[in-house]
Parts: sequence; structure tokens; C-alpha cells
Amino acid sequence: MPIAASFYERFLLSFGFADRSLTQVPVVRISTACFVPVNCLSLNQRLFRRSPRSTLIGLLVAGALSTTCRAIAQPILSSWFTNNSAVLARVIQSPSLTNSVTIWPSAGVMNNNTGGNAQSNPAYSDVQRIRCTATDVYINANGLASYTMGPWLTANGGLFGFWPLARDYQVRITRNPAPAATKIRHPGGMIGMMVNGVAIYDLGDAFSFKQNSPTPPTPTSVAGVDGMGAAGEGWWSRDALAVEVVTFDPGYAHQPGNNGQYHYHAEPKALRFQLGDNMTATYDAARNIHTYTETDPSGTLTPLHHSPILGWCYDGYPIYGPYAFSDPTNPNSPIRRMRSGFVLRNGQNGTQDLRMTGRVSLAKWAAQVFGVPNPNAVNPVPLAATQCGPPTTYKTTGPGGITTYSLGRYSGDYDYLGDLGLTQGEAFDLDSYNGRNCVTPEFPGGTYAYFVSIDANGNPAFPYMLGKQYYGTPNAGNAATVPVSAVELFNGGPMTKEVLESPSVHPVTGTVTLTWSSVEGGTYQLEASDTLEPDSWVPVGDPVRATPNTTRTTSIDPGAPLSLPRRFYQIWRTSLDPYDP
Repeated sequence: MPIAASFYERFLLSFGFADRSLTQVPVVRISTACFVPVNCLSLNQRLFRRSPRSTLIGLLVAGALSTTCRAIAQPILSSWFTNNSAVLARVIQSPSLTNSVTIWPSAGVMNNNTGGNAQSNPAYSDVQRIRCTATDVYINANGLASYTMGPWLTANGGLFGFWPLARDYQVRITRNPAPAATKIRHPGGMIGMMVNGVAIYDLGDAFSFKQNSPTPPTPTSVAGVDGMGAAGEGWWSRDALAVEVVTFDPGYAHQPGNNGQYHYHAEPKALRFQLGDNMTATYDAARNIHTYTETDPSGTLTPLHHSPILGWCYDGYPIYGPYAFSDPTNPNSPIRRMRSGFVLRNGQNGTQDLRMTGRVSLAKWAAQVFGVPNPNAVNPVPLAATQCGPPTTYKTTGPGGITTYSLGRYSGDYDYLGDLGLTQGEAFDLDSYNGRNCVTPEFPGGTYAYFVSIDANGNPAFPYMLGKQYYGTPNAGNAATVPVSAVELFNGGPMTKEVLESPSVHPVTGTVTLTWSSVEGGTYQLEASDTLEPDSWVPVGDPVRATPNTTRTTSIDPGAPLSLPRRFYQIWRTSLDPYDP
């Protein structure tokens, strides 16, 4: 398909082609010292008459853009990360296999995915397509990030063995969120989507404690194991970070083996770096990976800026990074870290010390979430003997070695400061859903927003990103179809419409350098003509492969004579490698 063309006559004109169609872009004449606008329409008409391969759609594009510009004023339409949608997803497979690959796992590498499922074709990363109606936004994505993912290891440094797979999401999220009169607990699986199209999971990992005996000798001598789903009793829901963080990659995500769904339970560290959210990346050349840390959580040495939108919860409310206006109603107030409203039940801050009492009660907020009656609205809420959790010194031995059920293993090990007599906005910033009502740069009129929570040292702080319940009414999920009336705001990946940058001419040699946005896996052919006659186009050099792991490709016409009165160029995408659709 022809994607771009340009010519020079000691000056330079540029315009664009896409899908064998001429797309009007700003046209300038470049002289040695100044830029002078020229008549774009007359040039387009001339090319349309002489090039039967092209169809003039400049006026149609202009009309579509005006509709789009009106639509993308809402942050839920404009915040999606699409810069790298034409780049293939990559992983580092292990500490010894440090070259990134676009299909995985390689032969001979452990694969514990169900049925041995593997990523056998390359897949494009981040968000691929955005459409909207008046009520909803529709996002298409493969669920794979554009930063290099992996490796995924175990506590002893071995391979985790579960691999991410392209998911082919088509997700609908409401554009009109509303607070829920009755709060709903998050289900298992996906409860939101990051702006890079990767899944968001709850802070838990679907496991909860189950007693061995329905009549334990005493509440402080409870024994049992953690069970998944219905195999657990639900009262003591396990914290994913407490047990699974060792399997997270440097981007702070991992995936189960049954479906390969790459997802975050907590802050998306690498995405935060990509979005410029007060993060520092340190490159380890030996392992070919980056690690990500907070630049300065206090803002003392490096000034902080307001965190960007990182994702959207399935109730339609935004999820920000950890930094926001100190005064929730004043956009001129200093930026600082948002403080979580949760603390460990370790005897401090007015909490019960579970290390002394055993897990014989739930904090008030947890009792409400897990359905434990609390008619007197007390905190903490006493449990029946059959509901008690294991002592914090309890140990079991399994295939992975000895497991200690320490304080912090379960969400019920935390109390909410608002239930301990402290005030939101003074002692802490975020409510029990891990958000607040506030103004933000994207919502100057105010919104409810969730925030990533970290401690003063920059470490993840419970509940990390979202509490155990939606603040709003969940109104999102997989969309089997998209209304035909939906407006398309973006279509990237293999459908990217490439754009030619302003070419440059070497003043001595006459060499013309042409650079264009490209689709990884694509092959391009540069052609030139001195007359624009249909039969006058000739190839310039060999076909050019798109530059790997980037969105720009360059080709040259060496020694193009400056004595020519004019010279035209067009670039075709001649082929595209197989990919996972």
C-alpha cells in the first residue's frame, strides 16, 4: 500500500498516502531559510488525476477529525497509551536468555501453561483500537505491554513457567460513572484496564484460608491451609503481594498458567515510567532489564508533578499514580504522595495486635466486605471459632518449603484508619476503596479517582491500587460486539496509517533522507519519479524492513542530483509478517 510521498525542487513538499488513498496533511515548502505554505489542494488534485492508484479523501478525513476532536475531550477517551501500538510485544525469558523475543517460550524452556499454550506468533502491544458511543468507550488490545516484559521467576530463582498470551480484548467501559448506593465486592479476574491495555486484578489472589477442623481446640491454635476459590472459606482472603510478588516481572505484573492473562495487582511500575510518573529506570546490561524505583517520594530533592491516569476501573472511574494535589479541591496546592488509609493490625494506631490475640476478629471494613454480621457496628468484629484464621506464627511445609502465615498475609490483617477515629484528609488521604473525590489536571471540575498507594520509602502500601470493593457501579466488561454507530478514535497496530516526516536534502551531495512512522514486521519500498507520470515511478534501493522495536524507519535516495528541477517520492508497505490478530 502506498503510505507517503514527497518531492523536492530545490525545495521540499510532503504529503501522505494511506491504504492506497491520499490523506491530506499540512504541506509546506522548505527553502534554505524559511517555511512557506503552498496550495495543498491543487497539488492533491493534480496527483489524483495522474495516479489511478489513489483516491482523494482529504475532505472526508477533515470531517472525521472534527468529530474526533470533539469526542476526545473526555479523559476516558484520550488517556489511552497508543504511542507504541505498532511495536511488537517482547519478553526476556530468563536470567540466562537475555535477548528479548517476540515469540515465546523458546524450545526447551519450561512451559507450564495449560496445554503448553505458547505465543507462537508475534503480537502488537498496548492499545490497538479505540471507539466510542455517547455512553461507552470500546478498547481493543492484546493485553501485552510495549515495555520488555519478563522474566518471571520463583522465590528460589527458578523459572515461574507461566507465560503471557495475547488475549484479543474488546472491552467496554462506561463513560458515565456513578457512585454505587450498595458497594459491590470485586469478582475474581479482570476488574479494570490499564491505559496500555493490560488487565487489572484485585489485590487478592483468589485464595483464602480453610481450617482443617470445624471445631479447632482454641481460636489461637487454628490449623489449615490456603485454598483457591471454593476450596477456601473466604473469611481470610489472601493478599496477592504477600505471596506472589516474587513472580512479578520488573514491570510488576505476571500471569496465571490457565489463560496467560498478563495483569497487575498493584502499581504498574514500567508503565508509570513510560508515562513519566516520577519514576527512575535503572538498566542492568548483564540481564538486559530495567528496574524501576520512585525518583523521590518526598519531593524534597526532585519536585513532584501530578501523576497521570494509569488506568480505568470497571466502574468507569480513573486510576492515578501516587502523587496528587495535597488539597483535593485546590489545583494550586503542592503535589505530594497520597497516603493510604490502611495500617497493619499490629497494636499501633489503635489497632488490635493479631500477633498477640490470634486472628480471632476482622476489622470493621473487612467484616462488611466479607459478609460477617456486625449489628452493633463495632471494630473489630469478633469471629466464631470456625471463622478464625491461623496464628501469625503458624507454619506449614509443602513442595516450596516452609510457609509462615505472618501478619500481612491476608487482607483481614489490615485495619482502616477511618474506623479508628481518624479523619480522611488529615491523618490519611484515601478512603477504604483507595480513592477520594478531588480535582485533577484532567478533571478540573472534580471527579472520584482511585490512586496507587505507596509508603514514604516508595514501597507498595496496602491496598496498593484498588480496595476490595468498587466505589461506583460496575458497568464494563467484555464486549462481544461494538455498535455500528461507534466513532473510531484510533486504529493502530497493523492498521496504523503511516505518516512521512519532512524529508531532508543534503546541501552538497543531494542525498534525500526520508523517515516515516512504521509498523514493526512491515517491509517498505521507496520509489521515485521526476515527472509524476504513472509509468515513471522506479524503485530506489532494495526493500527496507521496518526498524525493530521502534515506530520509525528511515531510507535514503543517495546522490539524488540537485540539478533536477524536481523529484517525487512515494513509499509503499509491500508486506507484513504474520502476527497474532
